[in-house]
Order: sequence, then C-alpha cells, then structure tokens
Amino acid sequence: YKDEGRPDTVRRNDHPTVKPTPLMRYLCRLVTPPEGVVLDPFMGSGTTGVACANMGKTFYGIELEPKYFDIACKRIEAAYAQGRLFA
Repeated sequence: YKDEGRPDTVRRNDHPTVKPTPLMRYLCRLVTPPEGVVLDPFMGSGTTGVACANMGKTFYGIELEPKYFDIACKRIEAAYAQGRLFA
C-alpha cells in the first residue's frame, strides 16, 4: 500500500504507518453516517482521505509534518480526480 494512489509527481510514500485503503474505507463506513464528514487530525500520508474520495465522502485532514502533508495532498487530489469508486 506504500505507493497506492500515488501520482507519478509524488515521491515514494515513506510514512512509517501506512494503512490499507480497504481497511480505512470499512472503518469510515462503519462510524460515519451516509452524509457525514470525516475528520482525520493525524492525516499522515492520507490513506483515510483516499478512502473518503473513493466513497464520495467529504474529508478534512490535518498533518503537522510538511513532508507527509505534501504526499497526502497529492494522493487525495488524485483519488478525488479519479472519481467515486465505491458506494
């Protein structure tokens, strides 16, 4: 999952705790109402945001480290550009 959703313009995702996107889709679906908003205060490399983009959910993420913030933004932008993949 390290390079999943990574556009070619983004360096390798070297975040130490990357989560599987299917797991994050499941967890977001489990705890978020259908029209709910997902907030990830520790965004890391953005896997939760990618999962939300795949499901068409609104996502807000916060990340302190600029290196990971840049990776997350690129991954999430690419996922939203790809469109909704999962209902």
